[in-house]
Amino acid sequence: MSMGELLLLALVGFFVIGPERLPAAIRAVAGMATQAKQYATAVKDQVGEAADLAEVRRQLDELREPLAEIRSADPRRAWREALRDEPAPPPPGPTPRPVRRSGRPGMPVAPSPGTASGAPVP
Repeated sequence: MSMGELLLLALVGFFVIGPERLPAAIRAVAGMATQAKQYATAVKDQVGEAADLAEVRRQLDELREPLAEIRSADPRRAWREALRDEPAPPPPGPTPRPVRRSGRPGMPVAPSPGTASGAPVP
């Protein structure tokens, strides 16, 4: 509001309300304006707190899933599975056999380049 508008309101108030009650009316209007400003500030603060609270809730939701996985982890079960007596599955394809290159007993013998049998090489 400009200064001219305030002066016009004061003149209208002076004639409508009267000079005796005008100061009390001005104080009442000023008090209502102050209360409205305080109310607006409180609402703004609450909205800000709600936004912060929503951010905190979102972050908590992001942490709940990994936390649930950690809580559900059972180290005893993991050890039982790791120490099971079941043999590991064989690798795909033929299993390689150890080849004897020297005359040590008990080892299979590699065939000579010109022979088809697995006779020991002297």
